[in-house]
Amino acid sequence: MEYKQIEAFIAIAELKNITKAADTLFVSQSALSYRLKTLEDEIGVTLVTRNKGIANICLTAKGEEFLSIAREWEDVYHKALAFSTLTEITTIRIAAPASVHEQYSSLYTQITEESSNARLSVSTYNSAAIPSVVESRDADIGFGFIYRNSPKLLVREIQSTPMVLVERSKTVRRSSAVEPSALDPSKAVLVKGIALDNPDCAAFYKSWFGTKMPFHMYVDSPSLLFKTLPEGGWCILPENHTRRLSEDADFHFYKLKDTSFTLPLYLFLHKEADETLKILIKKYFD
Repeated sequence: MEYKQIEAFIAIAELKNITKAADTLFVSQSALSYRLKTLEDEIGVTLVTRNKGIANICLTAKGEEFLSIAREWEDVYHKALAFSTLTEITTIRIAAPASVHEQYSSLYTQITEESSNARLSVSTYNSAAIPSVVESRDADIGFGFIYRNSPKLLVREIQSTPMVLVERSKTVRRSSAVEPSALDPSKAVLVKGIALDNPDCAAFYKSWFGTKMPFHMYVDSPSLLFKTLPEGGWCILPENHTRRLSEDADFHFYKLKDTSFTLPLYLFLHKEADETLKILIKKYFD
């Protein structure tokens, strides 16, 4: 019995869906199904009832019984792996845009506190550069807003966040939704990795303001909006990037009328990444 078999069964049992379980473990559906089948053959029982189309599944009575055993097995495996691999300080290199680092700052602290021998090395890159940085092994984990397929990478969407309009003003608009045509493009502040680098965002700016939009400023991070967003200025951000801005009474948040799009966040991992790293990702970023 191997860890990958147990891991596959637990993912399938928890998610009740082959596709989602495969994405979570960064493997193909066929590889996941093979791991489950070899586990069932080894212990001599059917653990999962496969419905038509294979995607949605449910556990058999024996599968429900085995799940608690599998979780105990996984826990022991993790403890043994941590004992053998983290007896010396391990540095985990994370590459992401500044806005993502801000979003995950408390989580980074949690990782270092809970894993006493883990050290994080956090580097800031433009979203478009993240896949190449992980491909070249200059980072162990990458987060970015632009999808790129690569034979060297495991790529998974881990988040999809609604976009909101942020406006700086002494007064609040009467409506909770703003017509894009009412916005002055010369007062827009664009955030790198979120604005023109993301296809959906870029398409929005282009459709409403043209290819030569006369924006106010281009900045690295949403935190810079405190100093760079002018009175009457605006910016479009993922909803989960606006928490710090809400501390300022002059920042107001609206929906874009008749316009709805989200910002996906992708996790990039090299296909040759070791199991310790995959376990850390599963624990903290799933």
